Amino acid sequence: MSLTFKYKRVKRPNNIEVKSPSIPITLWDAGQRFEFIALLDSGADISVVPQDVAELLGLDLNKPKEEARGIGGKVPAIQTNMNIELKRSHEAYNFRIPVKVILKDEIEEMPILLGRAGFFDKFIVTFNQKEEKITLKRNL
Repeated sequence: MSLTFKYKRVKRPNNIEVKSPSIPITLWDAGQRFEFIALLDSGADISVVPQDVAELLGLDLNKPKEEARGIGGKVPAIQTNMNIELKRSHEAYNFRIPVKVILKDEIEEMPILLGRAGFFDKFIVTFNQKEEKITLKRNL
């Protein structure tokens, strides 16, 4: 079985709207569930969330700060774990993934990024740019 999603229209910080390989996800911790749109980022070693999302989820931010590096340069971050659910029709997957929390003073606006470690390694991920679709097939 597989999950297929159409690319989503998202607004970039410069207010330009583009279609991107983004999918609906549910994140939870501390007994509450929240729905978000996350960008699949095959260039990211690990998933990334902004600090406000981490605080909303009640993630453990009392860990040592470390450096996260990306296309925007280096920023302070905290590595922790979060629960994620992907769902489409009658198929759903729940798991816990490693995530870097980017501290809020460092980046004005950023999407949730789903990276390779803990996410991509659970699926065979197919990007169909022409049809603007993403297919995630569980990698057992």
